[in-house]
Amino acid sequence: MGLAEQQEQLETVARRFAQVAPTGWARLVGSWEATVDDAGTVSLNWITTAVVNGGDRWLYGQLGFDEQLYDEVVRLNELSAEGTRWTTMELLLDADGAMRMDVGYEPPKRSQGIYDEQSLGRYETYLDTWVAERGPVPANA
Repeated sequence: MGLAEQQEQLETVARRFAQVAPTGWARLVGSWEATVDDAGTVSLNWITTAVVNGGDRWLYGQLGFDEQLYDEVVRLNELSAEGTRWTTMELLLDADGAMRMDVGYEPPKRSQGIYDEQSLGRYETYLDTWVAERGPVPANA
């Protein structure tokens, strides 16, 4: 399980994320917390959201559960098992193909009932952040 296999799996995750996104999405934001039990089974706590071009304004909301995406993220976590597995992963995917992934190794917060700015708050106000950066109206409106 090398870096090439991990990169390939990350691309698989990104493709699936884009496949389940609504039409007109501009950015997808995924936040996954991974917990591994004594048997080695990975459980995920997840938030998957999308910023969508609504024509005259930006729209934002959570995507529904997708079992295949869940399984692909679990596989990505399992591929990191040679070293230390990540416990948190955030994936930003833009419609133009730009992608950024950040991982963490601290105990996950949402999974432990800690709902602070890092674990939940910033996703609740993500549209405000997006609008502050991009303006209230999509460029093609």
